[in-house]
Amino acid sequence: MMRAETIIIVAFSVANIFRLFAYLPQIALLLRQSDTSAVSSTTWFLFFVSNGMTALYAASVVADATMSLIFLANTICCATILALVYRKRRKSREFSEYAAARHAKGE
Repeated sequence: MMRAETIIIVAFSVANIFRLFAYLPQIALLLRQSDTSAVSSTTWFLFFVSNGMTALYAASVVADATMSLIFLANTICCATILALVYRKRRKSREFSEYAAARHAKGE
C-alpha cells in the first residue's frame, strides 16, 4: 500500500504536468493573434515570480529537485507568455506611432 506522502507527491506531479499543458492554449493564441488586450501582464508577471520563487524554495530549502524542475518549467511558460505579450504590444505601439506620423504628414 502506498504511503500518504507518496500519493501526495504523485498527485502533485500529475497536477503540475497537466498545468504545463494548460499554458499551451494561451501561448498558441498569442502566436496567432495580435490583440493582447485580454491578457493581464501583471497577473502573468505575478505567476512568473511566484513560480520562480517556488522553484528556488524547492531547490534550496526543501532540496526537492523534481519539485524545483516542475516549478522552473512553469516559470519558463509564464516567461514565454510575458515575452509574447510584450513583443506584440511593442509592435502594435510602433505601428500606431508610425501610422500617426504618416497621418500628421498628410500621407
